[in-house]
Amino acid sequence: MFNSISNNFGAGIIQFKDVQESNYIVLNAKFTCSPQDDAYKAAEVLEITVPALTIGRSTEAGVIVSFTDRREYYGRIENYDACTVAKSWVKDANTICIEKLSVFDEQPELIFHVQTLYCQLAQGGNVIVGKKKDLSCVSEDDFLSIKTSDSLCVVFKKWAFYHWMYDYCSTAKSKADWEAFLKNLPEDINADVPVMSATNYQHKQLGSIGMSHLEEGYFTMPASERSSGFNNTANYVFSFAFLVRDFDTTPEVEGRLHYENEMLRAGQYDAFSDVNLEIIPDPTVAAFSGSMGIYKAGPVTFPATDFPEEVPAFGAFFLAAHYHSKGLTVQLLEIQVTKTGSNTNVQVIDQSGDKNLAFKMFDTTVPTTI
Repeated sequence: MFNSISNNFGAGIIQFKDVQESNYIVLNAKFTCSPQDDAYKAAEVLEITVPALTIGRSTEAGVIVSFTDRREYYGRIENYDACTVAKSWVKDANTICIEKLSVFDEQPELIFHVQTLYCQLAQGGNVIVGKKKDLSCVSEDDFLSIKTSDSLCVVFKKWAFYHWMYDYCSTAKSKADWEAFLKNLPEDINADVPVMSATNYQHKQLGSIGMSHLEEGYFTMPASERSSGFNNTANYVFSFAFLVRDFDTTPEVEGRLHYENEMLRAGQYDAFSDVNLEIIPDPTVAAFSGSMGIYKAGPVTFPATDFPEEVPAFGAFFLAAHYHSKGLTVQLLEIQVTKTGSNTNVQVIDQSGDKNLAFKMFDTTVPTTI
């Protein structure tokens, strides 16, 4: 996290949450300014001076610019808040630029929402792969539905990309405040995220905007933040952002070995999901969690191409909760991690005689070196 040094358009100090790597940065900030300020009027491009960034210049990226417009009709308040996406870029290691749009010149105050990824311009780099997760919505009486084909997050260790698209809401909740759990959204994201749509009845050149909040995996949005015409079929209500996670910066426990993989596969239909292994070498203890839904006898062997070299080969017995409704409640599993040259395999063996590797496991035991 850092603060801006200055700017050329009359805003105050701007605080940024950040992830900075050698070839890209992710920045999160929210700030206001007045287009009626003399400094704003004089600026051709809005420039923010910041402490030195890890990149020298960037490709263009999007920043959402909005203003508030609430109007009273027959005793009720209608939301005509308006927005669009402005171009933004890193000019040099100390300067972030945002384009100045004339459509906002008459407004008393603007709100800038920076939830943006800036890529280093004209430089290759190490490719990093995030985990794509489909978002699904869990709400009381299923009142809120999102378009699962268009709603997703791509998760990295320190940040995530988030895209949410509205589908429908039950009539009973159409004028209520909303709260829903977004399955697969990282629970360490805490952010206000704009929700935008195509139509704005009072500002034809702009779209509509309202604010939602993400925290501990939950999505909330007050009724007052939903724009007039929010539920129109062709309004295309959506939300997107590059969000800095509240990642833990403390070092891992010295001597603790860790391996994590979203899904190991032993074929098209055989998967070991949410694999998470920790080993403490002295005294030797292994904690293993994960789940499997294979309704056949094992053993099943999963290649683990990304397995850390420092984690040794071992065998251990673990207890798991069995999914099979007519079988055992608790299942005894043997897990063997074997290494041959540069290849590592994780083998799961049923030791309960149930012949169904369908379980959810979270257990700690003493492993034996193979």
